[in-house]
Amino acid sequence: EMNYQTSHDTLTGLLNRREFEKQLIRTIKEAHSQHSHHALCFIDIDQFKIINDTCGYLAGDELLRQVSNLIRDKLNSRDTLARPGGDEFLLLMEQRSLGQAQHNAHQIMLSLKKFRFRWQDHSFPIKVSIGLTTIDKTTESATEALKQVDTACYNAKDAGRNRVHIYREDDELQVAHKGYIQ
Repeated sequence: EMNYQTSHDTLTGLLNRREFEKQLIRTIKEAHSQHSHHALCFIDIDQFKIINDTCGYLAGDELLRQVSNLIRDKLNSRDTLARPGGDEFLLLMEQRSLGQAQHNAHQIMLSLKKFRFRWQDHSFPIKVSIGLTTIDKTTESATEALKQVDTACYNAKDAGRNRVHIYREDDELQVAHKGYIQ
């Protein structure tokens, strides 16, 4: 039980950031040694603060539980889902091409788009921004992969939210974002 508590998020039961990063490092090592392909997603709930501000933190916590369950329903046994904190989720899709991962990310986004969160007399549409990057033999490190997927998610939000954005080195949005944060 102590091991579970140190490796999982208490609110959702998903892996926490520390445990997820261990899994990501293992997957990157596998990609290097076996030349396999995987994908990493960063999922951020759009306008989450509105729910917390309107209905309180109990409502926000319940939304996080429901969203984590909806995402889990779209995963297979080789996928790893984590909640590193706040309204963010990390998803590692093993043995998946970029096209397959993009399709799965869109399925998650559409599933959440159909969902309405209800709390007392309030009802909210739920939308997410998703950043996506590949994990393969060229992936430098877990830190670099997390930076890439965070940048891609930022660009999904910046481009209008409720979309999937794939990280690419030559992407104009990424270049602009990197120039802004340096």
